[in-house]
Amino acid sequence: MARSSVAPASPSSETSRARIKETALRLFSERGIDGVSVRDIVSAAKMKNGASLHYYFGSKDALIQELIIDCAIRSDKARLRRLEILEAQGGPARLGDIVRLLIESEVSLEDAGSAGGQMRFIMALQINHRDLVLTALDNSQHAAGYMRCVDHIRGFLAHMPAETARDRVVLMYIYIMATMAARESAREAPGGESGFWKSPGAIETIIATTCGLLEAPDTAATTG
Repeated sequence: MARSSVAPASPSSETSRARIKETALRLFSERGIDGVSVRDIVSAAKMKNGASLHYYFGSKDALIQELIIDCAIRSDKARLRRLEILEAQGGPARLGDIVRLLIESEVSLEDAGSAGGQMRFIMALQINHRDLVLTALDNSQHAAGYMRCVDHIRGFLAHMPAETARDRVVLMYIYIMATMAARESAREAPGGESGFWKSPGAIETIIATTCGLLEAPDTAATTG
């Protein structure tokens, strides 16, 4: 049998890559990508070789692209696990069921310590570098679970004009991203969560207000 010409990555190489990615995600979530240099990442990751990031990823931009995809895959896997269970049970009976799934999928990642600051990272990119997100996620397979959830939501909004329903879904995405990023930040604040985020009903409030955003009367149609 012919040998492969590509040698498998060594355990130490994979560990180094993972350490750089974990460190970069944390720094980017705290400072934004413009506030973090390659040197900052290499130093914080305690890499002995100053060229480590370029060796493993080629460039800072390539690292950012990989992190965006990692975040998308991580979130979508969490959604798909819950969605498959929900659909096996007959699917969502009400809008709140699918909204709860979207929100609790992100909450579960953060509570398990698997998010690593990804909501703040992606939220900041959506505001300041949307082109990077669009480029990295041009393959819809990274959002298959999300799109299935959106299909269910559109079914509950079928009484609305298609354009209105589309706009509501866009606003829902922004709202969920913003609230989850705020929760992530609050959990890492000195002393931990406080105020609203310490309330046992915080997540239920976010679910309820997200449903309210989606189901609110179409004032444009009634006043236009």
